[in-house]
Amino acid sequence: MFSDEEPILARVRDFLVALDVADERVLVAVSGGPDSMALLDILCRLGASVAVGHVHHGLRVESDEEAEFVRRRAQQYGVAYYQRNVDVRGRMGEQGESLETAARELRRVALREMATEAGAPYIATGHHADDQAETVLMRLLRGAGTRGLAGIPPCNEEYIRPLLQVWRSEIDAYLRDNNLPYRLDASNASPEHLRNRLRHQLLPLLEADYAPRLRERLAHLADIARADNAALEQWAATCYQQYAQPTPGGISLPHPLQELPEAVVRRIWLQALAAVRGDASDIGYHHLLAITALKLGEETHLPGAIVRYEYDRLAFLRPETDIEMENCVLPVPGVVELPSIGVILNTELLAQWSGFPGGDATLVDADAIVGELTVRSWCAGDRYQPLGAPGTRKLQDIFVDAQLPRRLRARVPVVCDEEGIVWLAGYRLADRVKVSRKTDKGLLIKIEWEFNPWTLRNSADA
Repeated sequence: MFSDEEPILARVRDFLVALDVADERVLVAVSGGPDSMALLDILCRLGASVAVGHVHHGLRVESDEEAEFVRRRAQQYGVAYYQRNVDVRGRMGEQGESLETAARELRRVALREMATEAGAPYIATGHHADDQAETVLMRLLRGAGTRGLAGIPPCNEEYIRPLLQVWRSEIDAYLRDNNLPYRLDASNASPEHLRNRLRHQLLPLLEADYAPRLRERLAHLADIARADNAALEQWAATCYQQYAQPTPGGISLPHPLQELPEAVVRRIWLQALAAVRGDASDIGYHHLLAITALKLGEETHLPGAIVRYEYDRLAFLRPETDIEMENCVLPVPGVVELPSIGVILNTELLAQWSGFPGGDATLVDADAIVGELTVRSWCAGDRYQPLGAPGTRKLQDIFVDAQLPRRLRARVPVVCDEEGIVWLAGYRLADRVKVSRKTDKGLLIKIEWEFNPWTLRNSADA
């Protein structure tokens, strides 16, 4: 137990115990500033297994001295020191990012590399309660919803934030009482950055004239929003697992999901976009409104994704999803691969057979085939007489009746001979090549799909 004179130690210890990381090795991200220096000291006093990770951004003349300062402090604590030098301005030029964004992305990569080198499954940062309040206010001004108002999470992925319930004034007092040295970054006082203006101008004004203890209220708002958001996210995740189906180039979802609240539906969409793009953190309210406004047959282009309203489904797709199937000869017997659509076709001559396969295989009267077999994609105007049909039908009409989206129609192989269509793969054989009692030799055609476009509709109805 710790005495009442050491409340920060007790809170940080309880935080580590609650997350079940008290016995894990932690890389402490130490910039040399007051917050990270206090965090390093607290974790060392608690006996945590720590290593120090310092990212040298090379943006200020003081950067070399700060790196050396952190290295010496790590040595004094008797803990391992790791350092990564990053080229922020170089990334800005290559990626067209702002200085802040480039530094943040490079810092994340560097910290993960150092954590791996240190054998530390967790990275501890010095974010505190004032950071939380500022973040919530900043996001509120930008029009954030529940997800944004949840603020900085106590932990996400490998990151933990043991000081998130500790106020800046408490950290300052801890540093002063324990005579701990630190370095100040002059840019933290510059009004050029929005966060600094909030910290030094807006928040003091609001607390003085409108809302005393506003920082505390904003931090509480983050706690409430985070709990509410977690419940909605879990609900959405359960529904996503139920409804989402893989489709070439992305994810398909029923639309509309009328039985679900709008808050859950939008989170399901965000999960689909994250699956397609790798991340959906930059998808905003206006992007979601664009999806909501889609009418049947329309599409909207979002950053790194296309969303199409196809029949009663929404397809969330990577931009490069349209394909062209290669035309080729189908040997008899033999095998042909169509890598552009993920299909393998196999033919086999049979002297005897029992039953009549369907779906992924068909049985043809081999003597009814005229010339060689070929495989191609469908063309406008294509028509044939499916087995048992009273007359010919356009493939276009067959696709429409099956509610097969346009982008998937090119993924259905059309097997032909010199007289026309023999088999619309996965659908029905042509009536003119059906087997009968007079058939002496059967031809079995099988198809293996990486993705069977016909099943999208069938599984949705199941």
